[in-house]
Amino acid sequence: MMPIKKILIANRGEIALRIIRTCKELGIKTVALCPQKGQENNFLETKFADEFYCLEEEGILGYLDQKRIIQIGKAASVDAIHPGYGFLAENGDFADLCAKNNIKFIGPSGDILRKVGNKIKAREIAKKVKLPLLPACEKSTRQGEEAFKTAKKIGCPLLLKALSGGGGIGIELIEKIDKEKFLATFQKLQRQVKNAFGDDEIFVEKFLENPRHIEFQILGDGKGNVVHFGERECSIQRRHQKLIEEAPSSFLDKNLRKKMGKLAVKFGKFLKYEGVGTVEFLVDEDKNFYFMEVNPRLQVEHPVTEKITGFDLVEQQIRIAQGEKLNLKQRNIKFSGWAMEFRINSEKAQENFLPTIGTVAYYLPPNGTGVEVHSFLHQGQVIFPYFDSLLAKLVVFAENRKILINRAKRALNEFIIKGLPTLIPLHKVILENENFINGVLSTSFLKKEKIIEKIVEKGEEVFKGIKEKEGKIDEKEIALIAAKIYFETKKEENSPQKANKWKMASWQE
Repeated sequence: MMPIKKILIANRGEIALRIIRTCKELGIKTVALCPQKGQENNFLETKFADEFYCLEEEGILGYLDQKRIIQIGKAASVDAIHPGYGFLAENGDFADLCAKNNIKFIGPSGDILRKVGNKIKAREIAKKVKLPLLPACEKSTRQGEEAFKTAKKIGCPLLLKALSGGGGIGIELIEKIDKEKFLATFQKLQRQVKNAFGDDEIFVEKFLENPRHIEFQILGDGKGNVVHFGERECSIQRRHQKLIEEAPSSFLDKNLRKKMGKLAVKFGKFLKYEGVGTVEFLVDEDKNFYFMEVNPRLQVEHPVTEKITGFDLVEQQIRIAQGEKLNLKQRNIKFSGWAMEFRINSEKAQENFLPTIGTVAYYLPPNGTGVEVHSFLHQGQVIFPYFDSLLAKLVVFAENRKILINRAKRALNEFIIKGLPTLIPLHKVILENENFINGVLSTSFLKKEKIIEKIVEKGEEVFKGIKEKEGKIDEKEIALIAAKIYFETKKEENSPQKANKWKMASWQE
């Protein structure tokens, strides 16, 4: 075993702070990053880490600069790099580069990252370990005509999905077979994902209407030992991106939970998976479940699992990374209570979740029993256009779901962020919805329950305290432009072919 004494955190914001806190408790020194000199006040991690370095590039580009991050790691004499989520967390080439420079990448190997990052390869593995799959093409394609032939065989509704996409980017719904529209949509999607991921391969998959999105948290030591920490329900979404997550799911019974958990572990054992990962499923109203994908990293929503199990998942990552064998057995993992996470994004829900920028004029997080806020915010915090819109995560824990919902209402009423709009009003409306209270959820919940219309109806009452003057930003457009700049300026060190597995933080969930 090689003890890790110093870790570079190749990320920013709340996840960087989250990792720093665990490292401090383990007696491990930390190194933080900051885009440019003079911006330290807007990157709180620079205040809490033992030292920090500037990336010397604006916005996201520095966090994607593999050579610069390795250079900083060497200069700081770190033993390991923790990628957090987003940016380079799922980049197999970066994991390989760390290994070549004798720096431990805290996560799976480059080979495993490439296998699970490729949706077709991930489906092939799932098939081998007998995970149920939705009908889909056997291989990806760049040819619209070929995809159309497959689409006709599968039947509508169906999805066009980018082979290397993620977190809501690279997905188009096809509701009826119309060749002209199909080919136009196919070509549009190709252009988008080529810019975003450096890879324009597409595959076709059957679309499951009104499913639940349920994922299982796994942990492996790279030696074939794998356990799971139960499920998380992530069905409340917008644009295929999660907004509320909870553990456990009120929909799963004991037998289904056991069956899905065993299959998630089986997937991990097949790969001799190292570190934390999430095996994701879609579940229909009849409790039939289907493998969707694997996220080979720490998830934004990991705190809800920590709350109901009592395990620090970042600590587990570090222990595995320094070569410890997984001594946990499945019987050692017990579940207690109920937890929910509410993503507080800088967005206008009533305007199609338009991301906004600005400065935090006033910040007062909630407190009290069973309430935590994971955030990087403080008064005067500048919200930049380069990064994802996540400002904070409100994590609520209680004995049961009913008590939790009342506690969450109280916490959201205490939560004050002035200077720009947030999703606090959205969460307040959701918590008053009878179907949500009764656990009747699906990925189309917001649309079916007309949540946005209800926010608009409430008008100024629900937006009380929000300053109206703020900047606006089209998240997808900025993301695609930033990606294009990245690929154009980094061709020599990271060609699109090599770098197509990077994913920006805002695209991860």
